[in-house]
Amino acid sequence: MNNENILIVEDEKIIALDLQRRLERFGYSVVGMASEGAEAITLATERSPDIILMDIMLAGAMDGIEAAKQIRAQLGIPVIFLTAYTDEKTLERAKEVEPFGYILKPFKERELYTTIDIALYKNSIDKKLRKQERLFSAILHTINDGIIATDTEMAVSFMNAVAERITGFSEAAARGRHAAGILSLLDQRTQRELLSSPPPGVDEKPFFFTEAIVKNAVGQTLLVDGSITRIHEKENEADGFLITLRDVTEFKRMSETIDYQASHDNLTGLSNREDFSFSLGELLTSIRTSEARHALLVIDIDRFKAINDTCGTIAGDELLRQIASHVQANISRNDVSARIGGDEFAIILRDCDPEDSINVAKRLKTAVETRKFAWQSSVFPVTLSIGVVALSQESKDTHTVLAAADDACHLSKEEGGNRINVFQPMDSKFQKRRGDMEWIAKINKATEESRFLLYQQTIAPISANGDSRAKSEILLRLVNDDGSIARPGDFIPAAERYNLMPLVDRWVIKNSIAAYRVLRDRGSEIGNSLISINLSGPSLLDEALVDLIINEVKANGLDSSSFCFEITETAAIQNYAAATRFIHSLKDVGFTFALDDFGSGFSSFSYLKNLPVDYLKIDGSFVQTIDDSLVSYTMVESINSIGHVMGMKTIAEFVKNQEIKDKCIEIGVDYAQGYHIAEPVPLL
Repeated sequence: MNNENILIVEDEKIIALDLQRRLERFGYSVVGMASEGAEAITLATERSPDIILMDIMLAGAMDGIEAAKQIRAQLGIPVIFLTAYTDEKTLERAKEVEPFGYILKPFKERELYTTIDIALYKNSIDKKLRKQERLFSAILHTINDGIIATDTEMAVSFMNAVAERITGFSEAAARGRHAAGILSLLDQRTQRELLSSPPPGVDEKPFFFTEAIVKNAVGQTLLVDGSITRIHEKENEADGFLITLRDVTEFKRMSETIDYQASHDNLTGLSNREDFSFSLGELLTSIRTSEARHALLVIDIDRFKAINDTCGTIAGDELLRQIASHVQANISRNDVSARIGGDEFAIILRDCDPEDSINVAKRLKTAVETRKFAWQSSVFPVTLSIGVVALSQESKDTHTVLAAADDACHLSKEEGGNRINVFQPMDSKFQKRRGDMEWIAKINKATEESRFLLYQQTIAPISANGDSRAKSEILLRLVNDDGSIARPGDFIPAAERYNLMPLVDRWVIKNSIAAYRVLRDRGSEIGNSLISINLSGPSLLDEALVDLIINEVKANGLDSSSFCFEITETAAIQNYAAATRFIHSLKDVGFTFALDDFGSGFSSFSYLKNLPVDYLKIDGSFVQTIDDSLVSYTMVESINSIGHVMGMKTIAEFVKNQEIKDKCIEIGVDYAQGYHIAEPVPLL
C-alpha cells in the first residue's frame, strides 16, 4: 500500500461511509465524499485524488458518467464505476469515459481492492507512456528531417512539420493515404519510384537514397536524401515503415554554384587559373602515352594598365570581358580557355599542330586589333602579346610549360607588343629572357650561406570563445649582396617557377625550429606562441620532409603541438592525395595545419571536408574590403561558418584597420592577422 488518495462519489451516505471504513482499513486515504456530479468535479479539482470511485446514479442533474467524463477530460484522474446497473445503454455510455474498472454492486471486498490496485498501476504506466509520447513528439517535430510513418501497406499514420512542408500535405490530409499518393519519390539513378512499394532489401536493413527527386502537392520539385526503414513490432514481424527525408535542394544548388565559382573566373566566365592548371596537368599526363599534339597559348593585353588607370576599373573589367568573348569566338568547343591573371589569358588548343596554333593566335590577335575598345567618348586601340608552346610527349610538367608560354608572351610584350612568339628553348632571346636565373643563384647562395632572414607576424585571437594562445607566422626575407633586403615577392616566384621551393622550405623549417628553441630559452613571449610555417606545394610531395620535421623538433627538445604548417588552398587541391598523406603523417604526432588563402580559388568544399586541417585562413582579398563591401562580408561570413561547422578555427588575413577587425569579431572569426594587428618584425 502507498497510502493513495481516493475520492468517493456515492449518493447513499451509508454506503459511502462503509466504503470509507473499508478503504482506510486497507491503507488508503479517503480525501472526500460527494453525492452529486457537480460536487464531485469540485472536490476532484480541489483535492487531486489518485483515483475516484464513482457511482453512476447520483442525486442532482448530472449523473456519474457525465461527471467522470468531465473529470477525465479536465484533470485526467482515473475513475472506477461502482454501480448496480448493467443495461447495455449504460455500459455503452460508460465505455466512452474509458473507466479503469466497472464493479457491480454488491461487490466483494477483495474484488474492490484488486480493481483499485490494478487501476492505479495501469494509470502510472499510462502517465509514463504519455510522457514518452510527448518527448518523442517534441523530438520528431523539431528535427530538421521530414519523418513519415506508415503501416505495412504504406498508408501514412504520422508526419512531422518538416514532412508536411516537403510533401505539401498536412498530416491530417495525408493520414490513411498511401505514401506514393502524397508525393512522388524518384531515384535519379534507376528512375524507380521508391514509394510505390517497399524497396528490395528493406526488410533486412534500412534503404538509403541520395538526391532523389520529389514532386510534391504544391508543384515543387525538390532533391532529398533519406531512408526507408522497416518498423519492427516483434521478432521478424513488421508494424510498418519509417521514411526520412532531408531537403538538399538548396545545398545542391549552392554546391553547384561553389563548384562553378571554384573553376571559373567570375568576371569573364572563363576557367580560372586553378582549373586551367588542372586541365593542363591532365592533358600532359594523357599525352605521355599518345602521339597527340596540342598547343598552349598565353595572352597578355598590351597597355591594359593605361586603359584601366585612365578610364577606371569598370572600363578595365569591360575590356577583359570583351577579350574573353574574342577568345571564345576563335577556339573550338573542345579547347580550354581561362583567365589566369589580371589581364592574362591562356588557351589549350587540343589536337593542334604548331602551324595551326600560330594561325589561331594570328586570328585572335587580328580580331582584337580590328575592333577597337570604345569607352564613353574615348576610343582605344587594343593589341595582344601572345606566347605559344607546343605540347607533346617531350613536354614536362605544368609549371614548366606555363613558364615557357609565359616567357614567350612576355618576350612579345617586351618587343613592343602586338606580337606572337613561339617558345624555342635554345633560342638566345629566351635564354636572355630567363634572366631571373640570377635569382636562382641568389636563392641557392642564400640557403648555403644563411643569407635568408626570418621575420614573424602575430596572429592574434579575437574571439571571446576561442583559443587565447597567440600565433606567429614565419615570413622570409633574402639579403642581397649589397646588404639590401629582398621581399618574398622578389624571389619566391622564381623559386616556384624553377622548383626551388622545397630547398627554401627546408631552410625555413630547420632555422624556424632552432630559433623557436632560442626564444623559449630567453623566455620570449613568442616562445609561448604557436609558430606557423608556410609550405609550398612541391614540398607536400617530399616524403622525406616528414621525417626531417619530426627529427628537428625532437633534436631541439620541443613539442610538436607548438608548430602549425600552412599550405595554400591551391597547393592542397593540386596535390590532393599527397597533401592528405603528408598532413595525416604529421597530425598523427601532434602537429597542426592551416589552409591558407582559402577563397581565392574557392575550390569545392568536398575537398575541404576531407582535408584534415585545423585552421582556415580566409583570403585577404575578401577580408580587406568587408568594411565597405556586402559581397566581401557575406563571403567571409560564409567561409567562417563553414569552417566552424567543419570543426576548424578561422583566421582573417589583411586586417588593416579597426573597422575590419570589428567586422571580423562580429562575424565570429577566431583570429586576425594584418598590419592593424602587428607588422612583420625580425624573429630574433
